[in-house]
Amino acid sequence: MKVKTLILLLMLSSVMLSGCTDDKTTDSGINATDNVSNISTENVTTDTTNIISLNESEQNVTTTAEEQPAVNVPAANVSTEDTTSTGPKVVDTGVPRTFTVRLEKFLSSPSTLVVAPKDTVYWINFNDPKRLFVLVSEDGLWENKNIGYRESFGYTFNETGTFNYSITGNPRMNGTIIVK
Repeated sequence: MKVKTLILLLMLSSVMLSGCTDDKTTDSGINATDNVSNISTENVTTDTTNIISLNESEQNVTTTAEEQPAVNVPAANVSTEDTTSTGPKVVDTGVPRTFTVRLEKFLSSPSTLVVAPKDTVYWINFNDPKRLFVLVSEDGLWENKNIGYRESFGYTFNETGTFNYSITGNPRMNGTIIVK
């Protein structure tokens, strides 16, 4: 039995030591120390069509800013009025839009909003702690509206002008809607 164990250990050690040689063979069976001229090229193919098309596409990518085509924007969709003091410029696309005024941290955000006719503004109560706010139109556009936590009220502005609103008992939550 000792002889069989000894033979088994010798065989295992020879198998383990056979993997530790200086002859670095890659998965393809080619020695790393072989000369390049000894490598068989039977299965090697060269596709130059991809290289040519890549070079052509690289030439198309390198264009300067002077070569870029100009983009024309129709003048009818752009407002020429300067509204930097009251907010962003209004772009009237003819499609009604929706805006949101957040009632949060005892502030209304944004406090001044510029919209176009037929646009709708929603006031949404996000205040924490949860409070009931009473939204008042200073110009009488709507009756006083109670807005509970996570509730909203919307109004569509059909006429141009400047309209003020307030939240009862919270002067910091007053705001203005400018319809142009």
